[in-house]
Amino acid sequence: MFVTDDRFYFLELNPRLQVEHPCTEMVADVNLPAAQLQIAMGIPLHRIKDIRALYQHESWTNNPIDFDNSFAIPNPKGHVIACRITSENPDEGFKPSSGTVQELNFRSTKNVWGYFSVAASGGLHEFADSQFGHCFAWGEDREDARENMVVALKDLCIRGDFRTTVEYLVTLLETETFQNNDVDTGWLDRLISEKVQAEKPDALLGVICAGLHIADTTITNAFQTFQNSLERGQVLPASTLNNSIDVELIYDGVKYAVQVTKMGITNYLLVLNNSTKEAEVHRLKDGCLLISVEGASHSTYMKEEVDRYRIIIGNKTCVFEKEDDPTLMRAPSAGKLLNYVIEDGGRVIRNQPYAEIEVMKMVMTLSASESGTITYIKRAGAVLDCGAVIAKLELDDPNRAKNLEVFRDPFPPNVDVPQQVDKLNHVVQKCRAAVDQALAGYASPEPYFARATQDTIETLMRSLRDPHLPLLELHEVISSVFGRLPQAVERAIRGQLQHYASNITSVLCQFPSQPIANIIDSYAATLQKRSDRDVFFLNTQAIVQLVQRYRNGVRGHLKSVIQEVLKKYLDVEMMFQHGHYDKCVSKLMEKHKNDMSEVVAAIFSHGQVQKKNVLIITLIDHLVSHEPGLADELSPILNELTTLGKSENAKVALKARQVLISAHQPSYELRRNQVESIFLSAIDMYGRNFHPEYLQKLIDSETSIFDVLHDFFFHMNTIVRMASYEVYIRRAYIAYGLYCLQHRTIGHRGAENRVLQFQFNLPSSHPNRIMGEPNHGSIAQKADHNGPLIGALLDDPALDPNTHCCSRFGVMAAFNDFEEYKNSFDKLLALYPAFPPEGHIGHDHSGLFQTIEDPQSRRGSLAAGDLDPLPEHEPIHILNVAFKHLSLTDDDETISRMLEDYCTSDVKQTLLQKGIRRITFLVLRAQMYPKYFSFRAKDGFLEDKIYRHLEPALAFQLEINRLRTYSLEAIPTPNNKIYLYLGSAKTDRGDLNVTDYRFFVRSIIRHSDLVTKEASVEFLQTEGERVLLEAMDALEVGFSHPLAQKTDCNQIFLNFVPTVIMDPNKIEEHVRGMIMRYGSRLWKLRVLEAELKINIRLSANEEAIPIRISVNNESGYYLDLHLYKEVKDSRSGHTKFESWGLKQGFLHGRSTDTPYMTKNYLQQKRFSAQTNGTTYVYDFPEMFRQALLKQWREFNDGRAGREAPLQVMDCVELVLDAHDNLYENNRLPGENNIAMVAWRMVLTTPQYPAEGRELIVIANDITNKIGSFGPREDVLFLKASELARSKGIPRIYLAANSGARIGLAEEIKPLFKIAWEDPSEPEKGFKYLYLTPDDCKKLSLTNSVRTELMENDTLGPHYRIMDIYGKENGIGVENLRGSAAIAGETSRAYDSVVTISLVSCRSIGIGAYLVRLGQRVIQVENSHIILTGAHALNKLLGKEVYTSNNQLGGPQIMFANGVSHITVPNDFEGIFNILNWLSFMPKERGAMVPIITPVDPVDRDVEYVPTKAPYDPRWFLCGKRDENDYEKWLNGFFDRGSFREIMASWAQTVVCGRARLGGIPVGVIAVETRTVELNVPADPANFDSEAKVIQQAGQVWYPDSAYKTAQAIQDFNHEELPLIIFANWRGFSGGMKDMYDQVLKFGAYIVDGLTSYRQPVLVYIPPFAELRGGAWVVVDPSINSDFMEMYADPDSRGGVLEPEGTVEIRYRKKELLSAMHRLDQRCMDLDADLGKAQTKSERDKVEERIRNREQDLLPMYHQVALKFADLHDRPGRMIEKGVILEIVNWKASRRFFHYRLHRLILENEMRKQISEMTPSLTVGQNRSMLRRWFIEAVGAPRAHEWDNNQSMVKWYLEQQAAHHSLFSENLLTLQRDAALHTMQTVLDENPEVAFESARSIITRLNAAQKAELTKLLNEMDTDSS
Repeated sequence: MFVTDDRFYFLELNPRLQVEHPCTEMVADVNLPAAQLQIAMGIPLHRIKDIRALYQHESWTNNPIDFDNSFAIPNPKGHVIACRITSENPDEGFKPSSGTVQELNFRSTKNVWGYFSVAASGGLHEFADSQFGHCFAWGEDREDARENMVVALKDLCIRGDFRTTVEYLVTLLETETFQNNDVDTGWLDRLISEKVQAEKPDALLGVICAGLHIADTTITNAFQTFQNSLERGQVLPASTLNNSIDVELIYDGVKYAVQVTKMGITNYLLVLNNSTKEAEVHRLKDGCLLISVEGASHSTYMKEEVDRYRIIIGNKTCVFEKEDDPTLMRAPSAGKLLNYVIEDGGRVIRNQPYAEIEVMKMVMTLSASESGTITYIKRAGAVLDCGAVIAKLELDDPNRAKNLEVFRDPFPPNVDVPQQVDKLNHVVQKCRAAVDQALAGYASPEPYFARATQDTIETLMRSLRDPHLPLLELHEVISSVFGRLPQAVERAIRGQLQHYASNITSVLCQFPSQPIANIIDSYAATLQKRSDRDVFFLNTQAIVQLVQRYRNGVRGHLKSVIQEVLKKYLDVEMMFQHGHYDKCVSKLMEKHKNDMSEVVAAIFSHGQVQKKNVLIITLIDHLVSHEPGLADELSPILNELTTLGKSENAKVALKARQVLISAHQPSYELRRNQVESIFLSAIDMYGRNFHPEYLQKLIDSETSIFDVLHDFFFHMNTIVRMASYEVYIRRAYIAYGLYCLQHRTIGHRGAENRVLQFQFNLPSSHPNRIMGEPNHGSIAQKADHNGPLIGALLDDPALDPNTHCCSRFGVMAAFNDFEEYKNSFDKLLALYPAFPPEGHIGHDHSGLFQTIEDPQSRRGSLAAGDLDPLPEHEPIHILNVAFKHLSLTDDDETISRMLEDYCTSDVKQTLLQKGIRRITFLVLRAQMYPKYFSFRAKDGFLEDKIYRHLEPALAFQLEINRLRTYSLEAIPTPNNKIYLYLGSAKTDRGDLNVTDYRFFVRSIIRHSDLVTKEASVEFLQTEGERVLLEAMDALEVGFSHPLAQKTDCNQIFLNFVPTVIMDPNKIEEHVRGMIMRYGSRLWKLRVLEAELKINIRLSANEEAIPIRISVNNESGYYLDLHLYKEVKDSRSGHTKFESWGLKQGFLHGRSTDTPYMTKNYLQQKRFSAQTNGTTYVYDFPEMFRQALLKQWREFNDGRAGREAPLQVMDCVELVLDAHDNLYENNRLPGENNIAMVAWRMVLTTPQYPAEGRELIVIANDITNKIGSFGPREDVLFLKASELARSKGIPRIYLAANSGARIGLAEEIKPLFKIAWEDPSEPEKGFKYLYLTPDDCKKLSLTNSVRTELMENDTLGPHYRIMDIYGKENGIGVENLRGSAAIAGETSRAYDSVVTISLVSCRSIGIGAYLVRLGQRVIQVENSHIILTGAHALNKLLGKEVYTSNNQLGGPQIMFANGVSHITVPNDFEGIFNILNWLSFMPKERGAMVPIITPVDPVDRDVEYVPTKAPYDPRWFLCGKRDENDYEKWLNGFFDRGSFREIMASWAQTVVCGRARLGGIPVGVIAVETRTVELNVPADPANFDSEAKVIQQAGQVWYPDSAYKTAQAIQDFNHEELPLIIFANWRGFSGGMKDMYDQVLKFGAYIVDGLTSYRQPVLVYIPPFAELRGGAWVVVDPSINSDFMEMYADPDSRGGVLEPEGTVEIRYRKKELLSAMHRLDQRCMDLDADLGKAQTKSERDKVEERIRNREQDLLPMYHQVALKFADLHDRPGRMIEKGVILEIVNWKASRRFFHYRLHRLILENEMRKQISEMTPSLTVGQNRSMLRRWFIEAVGAPRAHEWDNNQSMVKWYLEQQAAHHSLFSENLLTLQRDAALHTMQTVLDENPEVAFESARSIITRLNAAQKAELTKLLNEMDTDSS
C-alpha cells in the first residue's frame, strides 16, 4: 500500500471468500457463494437475482444496472456480529487442544445462525484446525445484535475434552468497551495482558460441585469394582469401601481441602474448615450431576484431565488444578515433539523454554516451571499423549515446590430461604431415613455424626410419642386415595379420626386402629364381585397397613420402630460373628450368589460399625431415660444384642446387657414402698414397739436395698429412723460378731438427731485380728443376728470391748447436710468411751491395719514423712457419717477432695485422740446408691480409694485383703451387688513393667437359712447361676476399660452367706456343670479362676462347715476343681484351708488370708500363647492326658464294668545335651531355651491297656522366638524324629511356628559407621559401611565380621565391612539348611512310621512344608498354613489384596485342597482326634492292628441297603435313621459310630476314612453316587481370575478324586491297615481338561499304591454298583494277588462298558433287525409274504409293512439288547471267569467280611513269622504250608474247615494263645532248618573253614553232646570202612 507521504506498506492479500461471509449475506441478503458461481459461469451482475434485489430492481426483469450511478445505493439491513468457536483455552493464552465431543447443543433462531464441523460423539484430532464452529447474530442495530449473540452463546452447550472460547466471547461482548464500540487493534491484547477471564462461577460453588463430582465418581467406582470382584469370587478388604473422600482442589493459587461424605443414595455432606454443607445429587444418563445446594439446583459436568479438573456449572467453566510435581515435565496437550531447546543434562531457568511441540498446526513452546537440571525421556519426533512425561527436572532448590495459600474460611452461612415447617409425619420420615442410611453405613464423619445422631434420635422419639402422628399419617393416606374410596367408608373413617382428634389429650384415648379396620372389613363383606373387592382392597391397602402399624397404639408403634432399628443392626452384624472377615464374606457370597449387591451392602454397613454403635447406644440411652418400661418389652432383641461377641460390637453388647440388668431389677419406687410397708408393719398400733421378725426380711434380703434404705434415715417417724439405722448396721456387719447396739440422741430439744452406737468382735479369720489373743470364738457365736433389735445390749462381761483388741466400737449418724455434721462433730465424739481403754496394751503397729496396699502404693504423691506417726495404742473406733449432698454436678473427685481436706484439717488430731480407726462418709442422693468415702488413721486420714463406694464392713466378706499383692482400681458397675476391681500386680520397678493385669469380680449372696436338702440344692443352682451371670455381665462392662485387653486370669469370687444343707461331694458336680454351661463366655472374658465360699451342714443337726470351692481353667481345656474346708490351727490360731477328700489342692495347709499370687512365669507364657491363638507348649502333655481320659470314657460307654486306669500316661521330655544328643529329662515346664520341645509318651489306651503305646511328640514353642526354626530347633526336631523311626513308633508334630528364623548381627548394629559420598549432604548416597579400629578390635574375638583396612584423609584408617557372619548361630542361611534337613527327615519318617501333624495358630514356610510332608494334617479352625504372609504379599503386590493369612491358608483353602485331612474347633479336639486316629493303627511298625471287642454285634445284618437312585455313601458305611420311622436306626456296614472320614471337603466324588469292622480297624474308600460341586476360588491378586463352580458326576474318577484315592491308599499302607474298597466306578473322566490335569497320572498312582500294599485289601462291589473299564483295571486283584481279593453283591455289575455302550458297538441296528425277523412271528410271516410277492408293487407294500413292524419293535428290542448285554455283566459271569472270589449278599456282608478280614490279618501275621525263617518262600507257598499244618492239626476229616473263615479265625487265635502250639513247634523246626541250611550254604561256599568251624562248634557242646558226637563219628567211620 502506497500512501501520499511516500510511505508504503506490505499487506497480506487474501483474495478469497472468508468464513465470515455470512455477515455480508445477512446484512445484504446476498448469497455470496452462489453469486460467485454465477459470475464464474459468465452471468452478468445485473442478471443475478440477489444483486438486482440489493440495488432495489425488480428481480424478474433483466435491464442493465448502472452500478456507479444507481438511484438506490445499497445499505446494510441491520447489524451482524460473528463469533468463531475454537477449541482454545483462553486461560492459557488461547492454547489449542483436541479431543472428543460428548455434547454439542445449538439451536438456530430467526436472528442467530451457526454451523459446526463436529457433532456430538465426534471429535477434533491434534492435526486439525482449532476452529470448529461459527455463530452469527443479526439485530436491528449493533446493540441488538450483540444482545442476541450473548443470549445465543449462553444457550450454546459444548461439552468435550477441550476448552472453547464461548465463555470468553460472552465476556468480551459484555465489556463496556465493546458495547460502546471503543475497540481498537490493541484492545484484545490489553485484555489478555490484564488477564481478563471469562465469567466464572462462584469459587465455593465450584468447590462444592467439583468435590461432589470427584466423590460420587470415586465412591461409585469403588463400589462397582468391589461388586465385580465379588462376582468373580475375589474377596477384597472392606477398607476399599468408603463413603468419605478427602478432596484437595487448587483454584487461582488457593488450595481448598474439602471432605465429601456420602450420606445416602442421593445425599452428601461436605466439610470445609469445620463447617458443613448438605447437598442432594442425582446422576443423569449423560454423566450430568444435578446438584441441589441451599434450594438451588445446578446442572454440572466434570472432565478430569491429567493435571486438572474442568467443571461446567450451567454454562460457566472453572478449572481446578491438581497438585503438580515440578520434577515431572509433562505434555499439556496431545501432539508431536518437534525439538529441544536445551541440551540433555543442561540447566534450565524458571520459565525458560526447553522444548517445542506441534499441536493442531500450531507450534507451542514448553517452559520449565522451576530451575534445575533437565533430563529428557522422549526423543524429538515422538508423538505425545496428553500428560505424557517428556523430561525430568532435578531442582536446584528442592524446596521450590508451589507454595499454595490454604483456604481457611468456612462455608458461608446458609441463605435465609423461607422454609415451610415440615409436618410431623414428614419429620418422622426424614428421621427414619437418616437412621436407615446410618445403619446402611452412610454415616457422616465425626464429630458431626454424634451430634446429628443425638438430634435425630431425640426428634424421632419425640415425634413417635406424639399422638398426632397417626392422625396426620392417615389424613395423608386418605388424601392420596381421595375419590377412590367409597363415600361411606371415607365418612366413617373421618368420623373416627374426628373423634380421636377431639379426645387426643385424653390419657385413655387410643388411636382407633381396630374400628377403622372393622369399617374396611364390613364394607368389603358387602361386595359381591371379586373384582370389586380386589379394587377396594387395593385402594385401602395403605390404610390397612397404617392401622396395623398402630394396632397397639402409639406406644406399640414406637416399640416396633425401635425393634426394627435394632433388628437391622443385628441382622448385619450377626453375619460377621463367626470367624475372620474373609470367612464371613465367603458365607455371604454363598448365600447371595445371585445378587452380590446385597453382599456389598452388608460389608459396607459392617465397615461403619463404630458409628452404628454410636447410633444404637444413643437410641438405647434415650430408651432408658424416656421409656424405661419399654426395655423389658424389648428384652428379646436386647438379649440378641448381648450375643454379639466380636470386639467391634462390644460397646453395644455391653449397653444392652446394662439395660437388661436394670430392667430386671424392681423400680426404685416399688422397692421403697415395700421397705416402708415392712417398717410400718413392724410398728404396733401405738407406734412404740417393734416386731423384729418383719425387719429380719430386710436384713437377709438378697436384693439391693442400700439405695432405698438411706431415705428412711430422715423418715418422719422416729422409730422408723431408728429401725433404718439398725437394719443398715446389722446388714453391713452380718459376718461380724455384733453384740451391742444402743440408740442415742444428740442435739438440743426440737432439733434432736438419732445416733446408733454398736459394738462387735472381728471374726476369728479376720486379717486384723491380733495374733495370740485369747480365743473368744464362742463369744462371737453367741451373737446371733436374729437376736434382739432396737437397743439390744448383751449383758456379758466377757464381751467388754475394753479388754480385747479384736473388739470395735462404732457410731452411725445421718445429717441433712455436711455443715450439720460438722456442727455435731463434738457431740458425736462424746459418745465414744475413753481411749485408750483401761487395761488396753499398746502394740507394735508395723504389722497392723492390713489392707490392700500401703499408703505409698495407694497414693503415689504421698511421701513416707507425710504421714503422722500413729499413736502408741491401736485405734479401735469407727465412725459412719451419712449426709445429703444435693449438688448433682460434683463428681467423685470433688467430693473426695472436700472430705479429705476436712479430715486432714484440725479435726485430725481430735480423731486420733479419740481412737478413731476409720471414718466413712455416706454421701446420699435421692434414688441413688450411696457414695462411700473411707478415711483411715493409718493413712493419715487420706482416702482409701480401694474402698470408694464400698461399705468397709463388707470388705471382709469380699476378702478384699487377699488382693493386697495388686494395686486395685474400683470399676463402677450397674449392679450394686457386684464389686469389680482392676488389679495390676505390684512390682519393685513401679507400674512401667507391669504385665499382670486382671479383673476381680466379687459378690455376696444373702438368704435366709435353708432347712430342707432339696431347697439347698435348688438354692445353690439357681442363686449361684444367677449371680455368676450377673458377675459376667459386670465383667463385660469392665471390658470397656482401656487396660481390659491386657487382662488375663480374671477371677470371680462368690460368698454364699447362708448355710446350706447338702453333701459337699455333690458340689463339684453342680459347680462343674454350671461353669461348663457358660464355658465359652467365661473363656472369652478370660475368667480362668473362680472361688465359691459357702457354709454347709451335712444334716440339719450338725454344725456348719465353711467350705471353699476353688476352680481353675488356666489351660483352657481342663477344669481343675478343688474343695477345701476352713479349719482353725490350734497352735497359731490361724484359719487355714484343708483339702476335702483325698485330692489335695494347691491351697491345702495355707492360711485363708493367703493373698492371690501374681502371674508367674508360666502364666505369662500361657497368656502369650493363648493370645496368639494356640496352647502353651507345656500344656500339651496334660491335654494328651485329658484327651486320653475322654477316649477311655467313650470306650467304656456301653461296656459295663470297665474303668480307665489310674495312670493313663507317662511322659518324659527329650532334651539336647551339649553334644546335640538326646537324653530324657523331667525338668520343670518353661525351662526350655529353644523354641522346640519334644517328649516321649507312653499312653495306656483302650486298645493297649496293658503295655500301652509309645509315641514321640514334637512341638513348637511360640512363646520362644515366636516359634521360629533355628539350628538348635532343627537338631532337636531331627533327633526326636529319628528316635521315632528307630523305635518304629508314631511321630506327632504340633505346629505353631513362624517359619525359619530371621536375624541380624546385633553386636554390630550399634557399632557400624557410614562412609558418605558427601557427609554434608547425606541424600547423595553412601559408599560403604565400616568399623573404627577400636570397634573392629572389640569384634575380632567374636569372628562375626570380615573387614578390609581402608584409609583416606577424611576418615583416616578404618575397616570396611565386607561380610557379616554374626556371633550367634542361626540368623541366616544356616537356618535354611537345618530346615532342609528336617524336611528330608519328615519325608523319611512318613515312609517309616505314622506321622500326624496338628496345626494350631499358624504354620509358616518350613513349618508348612513339614506338615505337608507328614501328610496326615489336622488343622484347627482360624489357623493357617502358608508360605508367605498376607502383609508381605500385599507389600510385594503394592496394594491391599489379601485381608488375612486365613485367606491364603485357612481351612477353607487347605481343607478344600486335601492338605488338611480334618478341621477341629480347638487344640483339645485336635489332640483327641490324634488319639482317635492312633486307635486304628498298630502301636509300632510291624505290629498287628489293634483289634478290640466291639459293642456293635459282629453277626448283625446290614440294614441299610443302597438304592439305584443316587445316595450318600456314608449311609451304608455308618447307617442312618429310617425316613419312615425317625426312632429307628438302620445299621450300616461298619461298627456304629466308628467311621472317621478324612479329606471330606476335597475331591468329594470319593469318600475316604477309617472305621472298625467288628472291632478290626480298616481303611475305607467308597464312592459318591451324587453329583457334587467343585469350587475353585478366585485369587484377589489376579484381577481377571474368577471363582468357578464345576459339576462333577458321581461314580467317576476325576483328577482330584483319583489323587485322593491314591493318597488314601498310600496313607493306609504306611499305617499298616487293611483296606476295604467299595467299588462303584463307571470309569475315569477322559475329557481334554481332565487329561491336561493329569487324570492318567493320578490313576496310575492308584495302581502304584495297591501294588506296594502289604495288608489285606478287599474290593467289594455293593448292591446296584458297577465297576467298568479303566476303573476295574486299577483295582483288580491281579495288581497284587498276594493281598487283594474281590467280591460282589448279586445285584452288582461289572464289565468293559455299560450296556448302552456295549449295545451301541456290538449289537447294532442290523443285528436287532435280524433278531426281530428270527423271533417275531409277524416278521416271519411278512418275510414269507415278501417271498411270494410277484410284482414290484406287491413287494413295495410288503416292505412298507415290514418297515413299520420293525419301527414298532425297535424300542423294545433295544431294551432286549440292553438286557442281553447286562446279563454279561452279572456276578455269576464274574465268578465263572475267576475275576471275583465269591458272591456276597449285602445283608450278610458285615459278618462275612469280618471273619474273612480277621482270618487274613492273622494269616498275614503268621506268614510274616514264617518269612523271617524262610524268606525265599512266596506268599502262596506260605499259605499252602499253613493249610498243611492245619490239616495235620485237625485231621483230614476237618480239612473242609479251611474254607470256613470263622473256623480258621478260631484255630489261628488258639494257636496264638497256646504256649506250645503246633504252629510254634513247626516255626521252631523251620528256624532249625533255616539255621542248618545257612550253615551248609556257608560251608559249601567256603570248604576251607569246615574244620575250624567244627572245632569251634565242638567247644560249645557239653559233655553229653560231645559223647553223642563221638559216638556218631565212630559210627560214621565204621560205615565208611
